Amino acid sequence: MTLDPYSGSVDCRDWKKSAIKKAIEDGIFKEHDYVMLYNLDEFRALAKEACDNLKGLQTMAVKCNPVMSLMKEAIKAGLGAEVASFGELRIAEIAGFEPSKIIFDSPIKTKKELEYALNLGVVINIDNFEELETIESIVSKFSKEKYESLSLGIRVNPQVGAGKLTDLSTGVPTSKFGIGIEHKDKIIDAYVRNKFLKGVHIHVGSQGFEISNISESAVKVMNLVKEINARDDTKSQITFFNMGGGLSVNFESEETSPTFTQYANHMKQLLPELFNGEFLLITEFGRSYWAKCGVVVSTVEYTKSSGDREIAICHAGANMYIRTVYQFPLWRIRVTIFDSNGEYKTGNEKITDIAGPCCFAADVLVKERLLPPIKKDDFIMAHDSGAYMLSSYSHYNLRLAPPIFSFNTTNNTIELIKKGETIEDKINFFS
Repeated sequence: MTLDPYSGSVDCRDWKKSAIKKAIEDGIFKEHDYVMLYNLDEFRALAKEACDNLKGLQTMAVKCNPVMSLMKEAIKAGLGAEVASFGELRIAEIAGFEPSKIIFDSPIKTKKELEYALNLGVVINIDNFEELETIESIVSKFSKEKYESLSLGIRVNPQVGAGKLTDLSTGVPTSKFGIGIEHKDKIIDAYVRNKFLKGVHIHVGSQGFEISNISESAVKVMNLVKEINARDDTKSQITFFNMGGGLSVNFESEETSPTFTQYANHMKQLLPELFNGEFLLITEFGRSYWAKCGVVVSTVEYTKSSGDREIAICHAGANMYIRTVYQFPLWRIRVTIFDSNGEYKTGNEKITDIAGPCCFAADVLVKERLLPPIKKDDFIMAHDSGAYMLSSYSHYNLRLAPPIFSFNTTNNTIELIKKGETIEDKINFFS
């Protein structure tokens, strides 16, 4: 047996220890089996670091956290919204993002959705030539003033190698996303025909990519941009450079690494034109804004022994951690064990699995780790869980999604910012 290298009950940051104690003190776990806890001060600091260092327009990828209260925090922090579906577009609009700060990326946008987005005035990145034809037919009926106000780009796939996580690598030669740079002549012709094409979009991936992988791909696309902008018939037509994707999140420790400052410094060396006013730089970070700011805390409902290991059964598993369960060991999660009073537990470690609540054998959040003895009514805290937990939540077994609380580190208070799902909510979904 090879033990999981993430073994051990993580000695986590102080705010997390304070938050769980406050949640217990406030009786939150008497009403809820499991919850999400956010430190919004940490999110605000990360958003500020990105905005201060990258300038331009920084957006958050709504796909990672389409929670109304959290999107409103993003607006306050000066971020725009990157949306990958019409549903995400509408919720971003309702949350209050300015249309000019909404970036609509999706490989499948219907004509009705495009008509809505074009009339709203959001930035649209075009995924393929057939989508471009649809847009051309729509805007042909626009007034001259409306036409000139449009701001669209083409998603160019630089067709490079994959990162460490193949399933998240969107810039490979056969990717379903964007128009391959192999079609360079047709791409240039599209800009010649359509003066509403004022930008370019690139996205090769985020998690599993080094900063150097992302920047090298950007240089490849920038060379195409410069070629287009140097032509007489498209002189300086491209004014924004949309860097999709984000930074890999460090799931191995409490450290935030790499940082937005490191990313900006690297990009300034390779692509200074993104910072000297020649282009508006647009980014679309998601996981790197939110993952480290949130944890999931579940009560331990039952424990048992089976074969050579201990098993603790909790309320968070495949219902929330779909990638962890289905792509183990690529998406390991660090955990901390607390006793029923919120005291950190360590020592006397045994080989332990932490099982989720779903009715299939692979629903195991933690496999073969050395962990301290876990008892019924203890708590399991799963770290780096502030992104994608609700947006990819599974309806399987009709498990109810948890409530979300924010923890104020200044005055040691907890506030409910999103109610948990109810049985009635779930039944209504399937009715």
